[in-house]
Amino acid sequence: MIDLRLLRDDPDAIRASQAARGESPEAVDALLRADAARREAVQRFETLRAEQKQLSKRLPKAPPEEKPTLAAQAKELSNRVKQAEAAVAEAERALREAHLAVPNLVEEGAPTGGEDDYVVLREVGERPDIPNPRDHLELGELLGAIDTDRGAKVSGSRFYYLTGVG
Repeated sequence: MIDLRLLRDDPDAIRASQAARGESPEAVDALLRADAARREAVQRFETLRAEQKQLSKRLPKAPPEEKPTLAAQAKELSNRVKQAEAAVAEAERALREAHLAVPNLVEEGAPTGGEDDYVVLREVGERPDIPNPRDHLELGELLGAIDTDRGAKVSGSRFYYLTGVG
């Protein structure tokens, strides 16, 4: 996940990373807005909560004629604190959603684009001449080490169970 301090300090670096991936930098702006909204909601909640604590300390020491007024204020303030707490929870949910939409930073020097735009840096050794190579999934199923059918039934596609020698 992107460090929110880095996001606040240098959003252009994260936008450049998004552009290098071939993705929209709008996700970075959405994350910045969500972070600001969450910080504002937390500050509002903490201010109201501090006010509520001060009022609850004053209530027992107040003269009897002021207690009904203070109790009404405390009840109204309690409702505002609950609303602010709900706003914080919603802001945190929105921040998490926006945070998950921004992938990690692209390593310096990595080629731009997606998976199809890779660059081979070097090859070590010689490639064996195998007439009909098989991928790991096919080999795992042949050896009885991977069970994709049961994994897909339980968790959905792209999941598997390791069985036997697996």
